[in-house]
Amino acid sequence: MEGIREQLVKRPRGRRESVGTAAVLFGALVLASLIFGAIYVFSGGMLAAIAVLLAGLILWGGWWLTGMFNVEYEYAVVGNELSVDKITNKRSRKTLCTVNLRAAEAFYGSEKHLRDATEIEACGEGDRYTVEYSDPARGKTLLIFTPDERTLEMIKPYLPRQL
Repeated sequence: MEGIREQLVKRPRGRRESVGTAAVLFGALVLASLIFGAIYVFSGGMLAAIAVLLAGLILWGGWWLTGMFNVEYEYAVVGNELSVDKITNKRSRKTLCTVNLRAAEAFYGSEKHLRDATEIEACGEGDRYTVEYSDPARGKTLLIFTPDERTLEMIKPYLPRQL
């Protein structure tokens, strides 16, 4: 039974993301104002175009950095492999992990935490599930994620029978 399923999950914005966005924008505004004021005042108005350009670049850079707080996760089930990618601001993608579901040690219908285990949290809103597996680089690893019903239906046939 070979199947392919992809699911996109948006990480909810919390207090940390809101404060981070506000801090970056405020810092960019203050820095742009200081640089614009310093160049404009100390150059006697001769380099006003450069001051405007630098201030604009700083404000654009601050706006670009706020995009780093927009995070989505993509779950891809291809056969017996579950791959989780982190997508930042819809422009950069990083693979967080790839799990061979047949080699999973445990599957929990809730969020699970274990001592001395590496946790990969790739959650959106909804019910959280945990897959426990051994990774050669990380050792015992817990993947905490929020699949929908169709993704769960694709995952369950590949889990070992005892799970």
